[in-house]
Amino acid sequence: MIMVPRGTVLPMTTMTLREFRDGAGRVLEAIERTHEPVIITKYERPVAVLIGIDEWEELEAFRDRKDSAAIARSQAEGQFVPLAAALESLGVDPREVEALLADRVGGEAA
Repeated sequence: MIMVPRGTVLPMTTMTLREFRDGAGRVLEAIERTHEPVIITKYERPVAVLIGIDEWEELEAFRDRKDSAAIARSQAEGQFVPLAAALESLGVDPREVEALLADRVGGEAA
């Protein structure tokens, strides 16, 4: 992973949606090979950024660490953290967890 000073804007490849559509396979191969993100534009406005799976996993791990640290700080400060709020801060839908738990115990979710 390349470390750059905070606030530094790195040059990224930018392409239109049409260019991406016409060469999606080549674009994905380039992202996988170079690990460089690609900005996709629509009507000259940036609408998406494509990144490699390794970069995505790093971002998700960073978010998880950040969320876990926030939960730990709240607990250390004696603040009650409801399970639903903790799950949502980790990007997990509490209803999905409830349904999974109900399936495991073979009954209705509380």
